[in-house]
Amino acid sequence: MKLVETEIAVEGDDSDATSERPRPPRPERRRVYVSLFLTLSVLCATVVTIYTVFPKRDNELVTSAIEAHRERNRFQLVQPGLAELDAWTISVMGEPVPWPETGGPVQVLGTRAMRILRRPAALIRLRIAKQELTLLAMKARDAPPRKYRRSDDGELAMSWRLGQWTFVVVGPSDSEGEWREQVGVP
Repeated sequence: MKLVETEIAVEGDDSDATSERPRPPRPERRRVYVSLFLTLSVLCATVVTIYTVFPKRDNELVTSAIEAHRERNRFQLVQPGLAELDAWTISVMGEPVPWPETGGPVQVLGTRAMRILRRPAALIRLRIAKQELTLLAMKARDAPPRKYRRSDDGELAMSWRLGQWTFVVVGPSDSEGEWREQVGVP
């Protein structure tokens, strides 16, 4: 194998002096830089594509609770008692959920089972001081406790952690003081 042609003519060689000589191999660094550049450009293109194609999931649980709050009268149980609420919760979630104390100013209007991110969630509609609230409970997915708060069109959504449960309450933002303590928001 000949890498570089010499200028000395060899007997029996039919090549003429005008033929093109092969170039020496590229320097090592140039090959490394080209490979690095291609790898970084593919990586950057992948990251940009992911962030532009897939939308940001800004707390899917809160978003689902706000959407469910806006839907009216789609309940599986209408005005259940405390025993019915506990039995329904066990059937949906597999174990009892520590709902806020009902009775007195807190009245349960209805319940509905949901699936959020392929996991079961329990939703109840409450009436507290003439205000309708939606309370959603789901087993926690992540380890650290989180509090989240979002205002949207006069509605306030707050999420918090209580043991292994994540709760989200959605209600009117102008009367937060009337219902916040009754629901148990920290």
